[in-house]
Amino acid sequence: MAVHESIDGVVVRVWEGDETNRYLSVLTAEKGRITILSKGSCSIRSTQMTVSQLYTYGNFEIYRRGMRYILKDGTAYQPFYGLTTDMDRLNLAAYLCALTCEVTDEGEEAGDMLRLLLNALHALAYGIRPPEQVKGAFEVRAAVLSGYEPELAGCATCGQVDSDPFYLDVMNGALICRECFGNRQRSAAPADPYADDPRVAEIIEPLSPAALAAWRYAASAPLERILSFELKDETDLACFAKSAETYILSHIGHGFEALNFYHTMRRLKQP
Repeated sequence: MAVHESIDGVVVRVWEGDETNRYLSVLTAEKGRITILSKGSCSIRSTQMTVSQLYTYGNFEIYRRGMRYILKDGTAYQPFYGLTTDMDRLNLAAYLCALTCEVTDEGEEAGDMLRLLLNALHALAYGIRPPEQVKGAFEVRAAVLSGYEPELAGCATCGQVDSDPFYLDVMNGALICRECFGNRQRSAAPADPYADDPRVAEIIEPLSPAALAAWRYAASAPLERILSFELKDETDLACFAKSAETYILSHIGHGFEALNFYHTMRRLKQP
């Protein structure tokens, strides 16, 4: 006998099964990311169509048949329709969902990741914060939740807590002050161009004081307030966004098509 369950989650991926059915990858707090078969949801007359859309946060009435979850019914709490009014925000949401799929698994509790994603989608849908700020904060906290938390208290070499700029040693997850970075550059051996693993290469991102403050805040703030900071200077915002992206992608070890598309479309809009 099939056991029926009710679970809340966000649709982070959708793909077609056949002409009438589709599969949903849904991020939940209790079960992590689960795959649900939505029968008939490709039809405009389907009662499951609304809850089977990408980015939708809702309740999913499901039952299990063998190893597969099947959608019986559902209620859309928040479809985030506001994302469709701005292509940058819509494209960025696609990347955030792709990144979420990368750092979550089936069967592993994902309550914090779910809250992080909901806060980001809400901010994008309602234009609460600049897209690059939302993106950077999401990437920083996703790295922390994935076990890649950097040490941001001070210089890993000398302990200095004030430096303008600090440098983020991406692969070691550590800060280097200006003086130690200069000493390190002067004494560094030439890089090995024949190294087998490109991940052993040193990746350094300069952080302005404001960008570092944003990093520290995004890494540790309560999730419900993770976007409650402001980077007024465009240079600081760009520094924060670039360093956060470099950090998460370097630790994951690959990029995302959705991210490439987001950046491409933004460049095409520039005068």
